[in-house]
This record gives sequence, structure tokens and C-alpha cells, in this order.
Amino acid sequence: MVIDPHILRSLHRSELRKKILFYLHEIYPSPTYLSEIARIVRSDPSNVKGALVGMGNRYNGDSSLVHLGLVEEITQNGFKYYKLTEHGEKVVGFLKTYQSYYSRFM
Repeated sequence: MVIDPHILRSLHRSELRKKILFYLHEIYPSPTYLSEIARIVRSDPSNVKGALVGMGNRYNGDSSLVHLGLVEEITQNGFKYYKLTEHGEKVVGFLKTYQSYYSRFM
């Protein structure tokens, strides 16, 4: 599997993005809402929103999980939910293999 280097760079630059991605992988294919994600990954909801969709100058929208196609935002009855995409699931599978491989050298 070939992963876009921009995706890898984005994930290596943010532990929060990786935590969110791994949590959404655990509950895949179920969607969840922002506050639930923030509670599970133990971060502020504004930081989680920044990692998911970007937020002004503080979080680069081009590196956000939704922009990278790893997470999709679903609006239902006026509420927003976030769900891992199929591509996101493949990337998490790759990351798990990748991390176990490189952990041998660290």
C-alpha cells in the first residue's frame, strides 16, 4: 500500500491527530461526536476540532484529518459526527505495521 507522504507528515507532526485516528479506528464503522472524541483522547474540544477540520492560524486545515480524507464529517439533524473513512482505516492499518517495524530501531 502506498501512502501519500503528506498524510504521513501530517500524522507524524501531531500526536493528537494520531490519537483521534486510532480511536475512530477502534469504533469503526460507528461515527461519534466531537465531545466524545475529546473525552476519550483527553484533550480540549477546540484542539480536537482543529485536528479534525482545522482552525484558523492555530491548526492548518490542509493537514486536518477531514481534508486528508481520513475522516468524514456527517451532519445529521443539526449535529456533526465524525467517522473514519475506508482510506483512513487502511492508513491506520499501515501505521500499526509501520510503528511496530520502526520501534525495533528506537
